[in-house]
Amino acid sequence: MLEDFLKDPVFSPLFVILPQLVVSTICGFIIGIEREYKDKPAGIRTMVLISVGCTIFTYLALTIEHSDPSRIIGNIITGIGFLGGGVIIKNDDRIIGVTTAAFIWFVSAIGILAGLGHIVTPIVLTVGFLIVSLILEAFEHIIKKIK
Repeated sequence: MLEDFLKDPVFSPLFVILPQLVVSTICGFIIGIEREYKDKPAGIRTMVLISVGCTIFTYLALTIEHSDPSRIIGNIITGIGFLGGGVIIKNDDRIIGVTTAAFIWFVSAIGILAGLGHIVTPIVLTVGFLIVSLILEAFEHIIKKIK
């Protein structure tokens, strides 16, 4: 009975993509918490949606017969670039949102990795990215104090 359920063509893809979606959601959530904490425009929901969306599109790219996954992934990246460009604005004489756009770009890459079936790599990269981001932010504060 359970074997029939697991082999059902309607439900079997869910068991393949479910771990990928969980990893993607967790990574997007972690990055989103950092952005939300800093009161940035793209927070938890945005980061999770971007990551999960990229995971789903990448999974589809791999499962569609007679398709070139690299073309679909390339189009995902193009769309993400458009989305990231939307958060960059000019405020007086300053341009703001570039870091948020970079975070969006990073989260999409994490989602693509998860969609390709990588489970540990996206988690390690997310944690590493946050650590590096916090270190670089500390250096920025030091540089601003020196000015």
